[in-house]
Formats: sequence, C-alpha cells, structure tokens
Amino acid sequence: MDFETEAHVDEYVIDSDDTAVFAASDGELTYTRPGEEGMVSIPVSDANSVEFDRNTGFHRHTFLGLFFLVLSLILTVGTALLVYQGHAETRTEVALAAFLSLFAIGGWNTTYDFLSHSNRDVIDVYITTEAKTHVLCGEIGDAEFVNACQQLSDSDIPTSNRNRKLEATLN
Repeated sequence: MDFETEAHVDEYVIDSDDTAVFAASDGELTYTRPGEEGMVSIPVSDANSVEFDRNTGFHRHTFLGLFFLVLSLILTVGTALLVYQGHAETRTEVALAAFLSLFAIGGWNTTYDFLSHSNRDVIDVYITTEAKTHVLCGEIGDAEFVNACQQLSDSDIPTSNRNRKLEATLN
C-alpha cells in the first residue's frame, strides 16, 4: 500500500480548501489535520477495520429547487403587486412588504443553491482503531482518492462496504 492523495478530514465540505494530505507507506497511514502542525499516524497493525460508505447528500435536489423557485416567484410577484397597487401605505404595510422581500431574496438564493451545483458523490472512509475512528472523505470523481480507497480495500486490513453501488467503483 503506497499512495498520497488529498482528503477532507471528519466531513466533506463543498469547495473547501481545508483538505489534508492522506498517505500510506511503510505500513503506516498518515494524515495532517487542516490548520494543525502535528501529523496523525495510524500503524496498519493498529487499524481494526476500514469501512466505506457513499454519501449522496450532496446531489442536486431538483424537486426542492423547483419548490423554492415557485415560492420565490409567488413572494416576488405578491410583494411587487402589493407595492405597485398602493396597498403599502402605513408603516406596518411597508414593513411587511420589506419583510416579504427579504424572504423572496432568500428564496432566490436557495433556488440557485439547489439547482446550480453539480451532483457530488462522496466516499466516506472510516478507519477504526482501538482508540478512535478516523473519518476521511473525498469525491468519487477524484481518481487519486478512489485509487487510495482501492488500495485500502486490497490491503490486509479488514474492510467492509456499506453501499453496493460503491463496490463497483472500488473494485
């Protein structure tokens, strides 16, 4: 087992630069925590198991995006009509129109977030030792990370896979 790749420590964060160098060589798995000086070292003999899981929580959510699109349209048109027709005359009505405008802006931002990013399949790797469980994450589209996972899967460490679709990627 000999590899070096970038991985997210503990959780996957979209477009984050807080990645660690995850490496294996000489019977040892190592990674550095972002923002910390020391290196975490796991001797292969101390690793009890390695589990792989597929995280689909970062897939594009088209249904929610369309829901927020309709909601944002209703809020925008409703607020514009309220102001245009002159129904916002008192301070309370003007405050209500401003409040609805804030909701409309939030709705448009949420719609953009749900519909604009690409589908991201993430591999979560759980390396369990007697002391703790180390979690490293990376995208299925990252060939170096997938290669590292394949090498972990082929190693002497007992491995298990929590997702059948991920088995095809790692074999």
